[in-house]
Amino acid sequence: MKKIVYFSHGLSANGIETFLVNVLEKLDKTKYEATVVIGIDEGVECLHEQRVLDMGVRVYRAGDLDSMKKKYEYIKNVKAFLKKEQFDTAHSNMDLLNGITLYLAKKAKIKKRICHAHNSKSQYNPTGSLVFLKKAVQKMYCLLMRKAILCYSTQLIACSEVASDYFYGKREAELIYNGIRTESFIMPESFDRNGYAQELGFKGDETHRLVSIGRLSMQKNPIFALEIISELKKIRNDFTYAWVGSGELENDVKAKVKEMNLEDEVILTGVRTDIPQILGCCDCFLMPSLFEGLPFSLVEAQAAGLKCVVSDVVTKTADIGLIEYISLEKSAKEWAEKINIVLDSPSREKDTEKAKLFDISNTVKQLEEIYDK
Repeated sequence: MKKIVYFSHGLSANGIETFLVNVLEKLDKTKYEATVVIGIDEGVECLHEQRVLDMGVRVYRAGDLDSMKKKYEYIKNVKAFLKKEQFDTAHSNMDLLNGITLYLAKKAKIKKRICHAHNSKSQYNPTGSLVFLKKAVQKMYCLLMRKAILCYSTQLIACSEVASDYFYGKREAELIYNGIRTESFIMPESFDRNGYAQELGFKGDETHRLVSIGRLSMQKNPIFALEIISELKKIRNDFTYAWVGSGELENDVKAKVKEMNLEDEVILTGVRTDIPQILGCCDCFLMPSLFEGLPFSLVEAQAAGLKCVVSDVVTKTADIGLIEYISLEKSAKEWAEKINIVLDSPSREKDTEKAKLFDISNTVKQLEEIYDK
C-alpha cells in the first residue's frame, strides 16, 4: 500500500479544500493510505475534519500560519512529522507555499513530490502603512516560492491553463480539472425548491433567486456584487440574492448591505454544507471575481443547471455551456443590465460530455495514475 501525504491550509468549505475532501472520498483506500497535514491549530474547529476522519484518513494539525512565529513553528512541526514517517508521495495544495512544503518533503526523502496549482494570482493584497515595502516583500516571496516549486517538485499539475501560467510560467504541467460529485447537484423531483428556499431566508415567492458562493474576500469581489444587486433592484423587484460563505470582509459586506438599503434583497447565509440544495433553489449564479484558477463553485452551479454571469478573468475552461462572461471594466449598472437579460432568457442545456470531465471520479483516476508512476 502506498502512503500519500496531502498538504492543505485546512479542511474548510472553500473550493480547494472541498476539492481535496472529494478526492479523499473517492481515493481507493485499498491501494493508498492517506494523511492530510493542515495549517490549523489544535482546538480550532475545522468544518470537514470529522468527515475526512470517518473516511479512514489521518489528519495532522501542524499549527496555524497567521504570523511569522507560527509559520516557523509550522515548518518545524511538519519537518519532525515527515521525519518519523515514510511517505511515498507528497501532494501539496497550498498555493505558493507549496515551495516550502515540497522542500520539506524532499528533505524527508519523499520520492514523488506533486505541486498542484489552483489559483491564478496571489490572494494576499497588501494595505495600510508601508504598503510599497509589503508589495516588494510579496514580489520577492512569489519569486522565491516559484523557484522552490520548480526545484523541489517531481510532478507539476494545475487545474487550468491560467493557474499553470501563474505557478510554472513556460514549464509544462499536466491539467487536471477540479472534480465535483456531479450526481449530487441534480435534485430529485420530490425536492421542495420553494420550501427549502424559505428555510434559507428567501421570500419563497420571488421569480428569480441569485446566488454567489465563496469567501467574503477581496478575490471574490463581494462589495462590487452588492453594487450590481443595487443596480438590478432599479430594473426589477422580482428577485432575491444570497451570498454563501464568510470571510474577512464580512463586516464590510454587512455594513454595505445596510448602507445600500438591500436588507430585503440580500441574504448572507454564512458557511453552509448543503450547497447542492442551495443551488437547487436558485436559477442564476453571480461571480464577479478579480481572479480565479478554475472555480469549484462555478462548475457546481452549472452542474445544477444555473445560468452563470461571471467576470471575464475566469478561465473559459470552466464553461460547460451555461456561462455568460462580462468584463470587470464594465460598471455595476452594465452588469445588472446583463443579468436582467440573462434572467429572462430561455434556459440552456449544459454540455454533458464536457461536464463528465469535471466529475470527481475522472479527477481521481488521473491522480491515481500519477501516484502509480
